[in-house]
Amino acid sequence: MFTATAAPAVAVSAFSKGSPMRKFALAATAVAALSVGLQTPAFAAAPDAPTELTVGWADKSVHLTWKDNGEANTVHLEDLDTNQSRLVAEVLSTSANDVVLPPTFGQNARVRLVVKAVAGSEVSTGTATPEFDTQTPGQPVLQDANLATNLTTTLKYSQAAVVDKNPGDPLDLPATDKALTAFVDLPGTATNSYPLDPGATSATIPAQARPASIQLIAANEWGSFRATKSVRLGTLGAGISVPASAVYTSRLAIKSTIDLFTSEGREERASGIPVELQARAGTTDAWKTYGKYAGNTTTAFDTGIASLGNRQYRLWVPARKIVSTNVIALTPATSTSAKSSKTLIKFISAGFTPAVARRGANVDLSARISPASTVKARLQFWDGQRWFDAGPLQFTKGYALQHGGAGDEPGSARFRITVPAVVVNGLTVSATTSSAFTLTVR
Repeated sequence: MFTATAAPAVAVSAFSKGSPMRKFALAATAVAALSVGLQTPAFAAAPDAPTELTVGWADKSVHLTWKDNGEANTVHLEDLDTNQSRLVAEVLSTSANDVVLPPTFGQNARVRLVVKAVAGSEVSTGTATPEFDTQTPGQPVLQDANLATNLTTTLKYSQAAVVDKNPGDPLDLPATDKALTAFVDLPGTATNSYPLDPGATSATIPAQARPASIQLIAANEWGSFRATKSVRLGTLGAGISVPASAVYTSRLAIKSTIDLFTSEGREERASGIPVELQARAGTTDAWKTYGKYAGNTTTAFDTGIASLGNRQYRLWVPARKIVSTNVIALTPATSTSAKSSKTLIKFISAGFTPAVARRGANVDLSARISPASTVKARLQFWDGQRWFDAGPLQFTKGYALQHGGAGDEPGSARFRITVPAVVVNGLTVSATTSSAFTLTVR
C-alpha cells in the first residue's frame, strides 16, 4: 500500500532540522576547504643579546666593543638617576662591532651604555656596561690676586670638593677629577698654562708678558668649569714734561700723562689714578715724593710744584689693584725717566734811588733777591759795546744797599747785577743776572 513509503519523508525532515553530527562534519569540511593553498606562518625569533661587551677610553673618547651574530646594533645611554634612555649610536650589520663616542653624556650623572642586536623588526635584550659616573671637577673660586715687584702673580683660590658617586668604575681616570689649571692668555695668540694643586690655597705664577689674563679652569674627561673671577695683568705707561728752568719759588709747570692697558689693543679710560711727583738733587740721591695727584688716561694733567732748587723730576705711578665683581686688575708700578730743571735766583727788585739825579747828588743802589741769601754779587755797567765789572755788591739775607754819588757827567748809564749760585736746604739755586736798570744824571 502506498503508506509503506512514509519513512523517507521523516529522514528529509530530520536533515532539514540539522543534526549535531552533521553540523560538525560540515564545519570540518569548511575548515579544510579554507586551508587549501595556505601555509602555516613561521614566527621569527629575536636575535641573541650581544656578548663580551667592553668599555674604556681611547684618545679622550669612550670606546665600546662587543660580539654578536652579525646583526645590526643600537647603542643606548641609560641615566640611572632619572631612569631615562636615549639612542646614541646605530651600527650596520656590515660594520665592525666597535663604537667611539665623545664623552657628552651629561655631567655629574650615573650612567651605563646598553647594546642591542637588531634583525629586521626584532630587537634583542640589551647587554649593559658596568655603571659609571660622569662626575666633573669642583667649581674653582679665585679669592684674591696680587702682583709682586718681580712681576710674579700670587693667586689665592679654593675648589669645591666633590664625592665620587661610583669609585673604581671602568671609566675612572686617576687624579683627573680634581684637575686645576691657571690658564694665561698672552698678547697675540700665545698662551701659557700652569697646573695648580687643588689641595692648596695659593700659588705663584711666573712673570708674564702683559697685558694678559689669568683664568682658573678645573677640567677632567667629563667637562670643565671656569672660575667666575679672573685676573688681568695690565701695563701703565707714564709721560712727563718739565720746563728747563724757573725762578725761585715760582710754580714749575710740570705736565704728566698716563696710558693704561689691561687688554691688548684697548686703552682704558680711567680717572682718579694715584700718581706721585718725585724729585732728587743729583743722580746718586734717592728719589723723594714732593706731590701727590690724581691722574687720568684721557688728557695731560697738572703735576706742578714750586721750583726750590736744581733738581731732577719724575712721575711715579704706584702699583695699582682694582677689584670688581668679575675681574681683579693688576698693574705694576712704573715711572718716567728723569727730567732736569734749573732754579734761578729771583730778583725781586734792583735799581737806583733816585733813578734820575742831579750831578754830584747822592744816590742809593738797592736790590732784593730770593732766596734771602748772604752772598757777594757783582755790579756791571754797559759801555755801549760790552758789560764791564763795576765792583762788588754785598747781599745780606737777600738785601743789598750801597750808597754813592751820581757823578758829574750828565747822561744815562745802564747797570745790572750778577749773583752767583747759592745753596739753600741742600739744593743749588743757579746764578742769575738781573734785568738792566738805568741811572740818569742831569
